[in-house]
Amino acid sequence: MRVSGRITGYVTLGSRIAGAVGRIATDRLAEGLGNALPRTAEQLARPEVVGELIRCGTPAGQASLPPVLDVGLPGIEFESSNCSNFLIDVEFESNSDSENGEGRAQPLPKTLYAKLPCREIGTRAFANAVGFWEVEATFCERIASQVPIRVPQVYAVAQRGARFVLLLENLQEVPGARLFINRDMAAGTTPDRSRMCLTTLAELHAAFWGWTAEWREALLPTRLHPFLAPGGRAMTRALNAAAIAPAHRAAPDLFGKRHVDVCRLAIEKWDALIEAWYGEPLTLIHGDSHLANCFEYPTPDGPRMGMIDFQGLQWCRGIRDVQYHLINSLEPDVLAGHEAELIDHYVAELGARGIELAAEDAREQYRALSFQTLMVAVVSIGLGSLTERDDTVRAILRRSVAAIERLGFGDWLERL
Repeated sequence: MRVSGRITGYVTLGSRIAGAVGRIATDRLAEGLGNALPRTAEQLARPEVVGELIRCGTPAGQASLPPVLDVGLPGIEFESSNCSNFLIDVEFESNSDSENGEGRAQPLPKTLYAKLPCREIGTRAFANAVGFWEVEATFCERIASQVPIRVPQVYAVAQRGARFVLLLENLQEVPGARLFINRDMAAGTTPDRSRMCLTTLAELHAAFWGWTAEWREALLPTRLHPFLAPGGRAMTRALNAAAIAPAHRAAPDLFGKRHVDVCRLAIEKWDALIEAWYGEPLTLIHGDSHLANCFEYPTPDGPRMGMIDFQGLQWCRGIRDVQYHLINSLEPDVLAGHEAELIDHYVAELGARGIELAAEDAREQYRALSFQTLMVAVVSIGLGSLTERDDTVRAILRRSVAAIERLGFGDWLERL
């Protein structure tokens, strides 16, 4: 990588982090004046706070919940690498009518799933600099109601300064639903369950496949894209370059010298990789499609898969979600025996929805995009204080390394 490009990337990342730290400090000042979004569960769990969030933050076109009578904290929290996720008990004034007078087809929720920024300053600054919290808030506010797959219902969205609040459906209230967590992903899933996930991904991708640049910009603007936003290409190159050496030091048994060499070659060929990854046709992808961001729910036609946590949402080739799910969620020996037929299943599911993708092109894209899965694992291991706090990343790194070796990514990269 050219020195000038490296410097540009570090300067971009540094300036964004500095700006995020400034916004975090400003939020604390505003908090003292009573003009900031809640920072903690205790600050959120007040009837007047939740009521105001629902009143002002219900997504357009969705009936809002009734006025709030009481709110409580049952003490139920959920694991997350960068957010504070917890339940709040809530009691409403009405059991039948919404604030705007429209009847509700479903009973009112007894609990809400709340998401706030995590407490760690470093992670908060990094998340604001990279922008994935804003991406998820944008999804909840503008896009969730338009996707054809099952996602949590959004009751309220708020963004201000470096903070955000999401009030979502508690999927544990859905009869028969099964949620997965990082430990389930680390244990490895089955090809049959992954096949269900790929069907859901094909349904999502088909709905947005081949949209024009103007349509894409109106739905999810380029400024929120991790790679294609202004400065994003240089910043992601610098971020990944910075993670390689510390990842090797942290896990030399998994991420050896030859893997370091592949990553450094990828950094040298970063511009060519971006062009290969983001060539048309593009679609809307989940971006973080591993098992722990999926949930199973019953339907009259049998179990289906829904999806949660849209922080990685972006415009890309649909195969990006496919390889990210399979490589992260299946043990390498299991995946090796089923990889081809699972890719074919995704291609067939697209075809059933009127989208043509040649099997050969799907496999070529799968190989090219497999590096993004390794890249995420390397950053998580190498810069773990900014992203992950969990040993699960070692399982992800091991599977990612096995994938690029099995798929011959290094040879593909040499020819790029």
